[in-house]
Amino acid sequence: MNQLQVLLHTALIDSGHIEKCGLLIRDTSQIKTTSVGYKLEQADVDTLVNAFNQPTLLRKKGLYFNEVYYSCIRTDNESIYAKDNNRGLIVVKTNIYILFGTFNDRMNPAIAIEAMEKLGDYFKAKEQ
Repeated sequence: MNQLQVLLHTALIDSGHIEKCGLLIRDTSQIKTTSVGYKLEQADVDTLVNAFNQPTLLRKKGLYFNEVYYSCIRTDNESIYAKDNNRGLIVVKTNIYILFGTFNDRMNPAIAIEAMEKLGDYFKAKEQ
């Protein structure tokens, strides 16, 4: 595992609050790293990179990510919270990256959001 992958696993996966996660480079739409074994299609990457461009439309229509349709429960310039029944998607934008993670029905959404936002704050503090 690379250093960023270790950070994602330690802060999110190993905590038991996030099921799968990853980090994208905003400007190039490239996958920087993901949790072990997590594969993304380019369409999913594009969905997350472009999600912040039209927050009003996103709130109305939701988003399709990793073969799941999510309805948006919150979206602003820095974060997107979306759900599908008892599972969800959290997306946090930093200066350089887009951090994303999913949680399942056995995980607490509020704690999952807090974990994602804290890691996002870490990247923002490092100007990343």
